[in-house]
Amino acid sequence: MSFKNDPIVRCKDCRAYINPFVRWLDNGQRWICSFCGDINKTENYYYSTIEADGYRTDHDDRPEFSSGTVDFIANHEYMNRPPMPPTYLFAFDVSKPAIDSGYLASACATIKSVIE
Repeated sequence: MSFKNDPIVRCKDCRAYINPFVRWLDNGQRWICSFCGDINKTENYYYSTIEADGYRTDHDDRPEFSSGTVDFIANHEYMNRPPMPPTYLFAFDVSKPAIDSGYLASACATIKSVIE
């Protein structure tokens, strides 16, 4: 998802991204951060009126309000350092039943075959 040339909407205090759980005030002129409770001004480029049910009129057109996850395409202003390569962490059940059933050996062998 891209905000084109406009900044990605974030809380001015905790820097959380806009999300489906913010609450709107003053017919959409301001919003309450769902993480820290701070009240933020809605910039003109992002303004939309609010329906009687509390949702924005453009709710269904905005993935950040209607999707479980959203990937924002951020420009260099949002980076403190160059992007890092992905890091992987694997957690395994190492209980006796996992060992006896062959699960642990199978999982380890599968991951080893993929990364080699």
